[in-house]
Amino acid sequence: MMPFDFNSMAQQCAPNVHPTTLQAVVRTESGFNPYAIGVVGGHLVRQPHDRAEAVATAKALEAQGINFSMGLGQVNRTNLARYGLTYETAFDPCENLRAGSAILNDCYQRATVAMGRGTPALRAAISCYYSGNFTRGETADADGTSYVQRVVANAQTAEGPTNVVPAILVVLDSQSDRPSHAAAPDAKASSAHRSGSKQRLDAPHPSWDAFGDSACDDNCN
Repeated sequence: MMPFDFNSMAQQCAPNVHPTTLQAVVRTESGFNPYAIGVVGGHLVRQPHDRAEAVATAKALEAQGINFSMGLGQVNRTNLARYGLTYETAFDPCENLRAGSAILNDCYQRATVAMGRGTPALRAAISCYYSGNFTRGETADADGTSYVQRVVANAQTAEGPTNVVPAILVVLDSQSDRPSHAAAPDAKASSAHRSGSKQRLDAPHPSWDAFGDSACDDNCN
């Protein structure tokens, strides 16, 4: 699901992250569905069809004390205020990319301080975006692939500026031989972006399961 020029929007709304990297993260997180909602420790019966339904669903989940992430980059609800978002703006593609890229950029800057620029820092930043630390995203999940592997596998070449979080292409040669199916410690993961087993929006699902455990992939509407 990508009914818009993602790369142009990425360069406009998230210029601090290379479009290739941001596209790979968004494809993995939401399948380019701007109204996607991922529930920590559960799942929606189906994904919202439009922004109004997404906002109403988010407010209902909050009222029940449920933790969840939302939008293109799956920004966790605990980070809305920190990145100047509300439920009404979190499902706006540009605003969500702005917040998500800020989280990823913060992860990358922290990683470069710890290990210098290059492949290890980029992989650590992607892991950090997913889990809040530099290593959890490299651990294989039940399907045998790690989050970092899935993001790398979802990378598609796009031109972009330099001196930003680099293109994910620099890590392709170092990825595992095993094929994939396809926030900063105090940022995206504050109160845990993935504190628990959040519904994976990029996971494959049985053909009969229209809206069940797997909620969203590239064909999500």
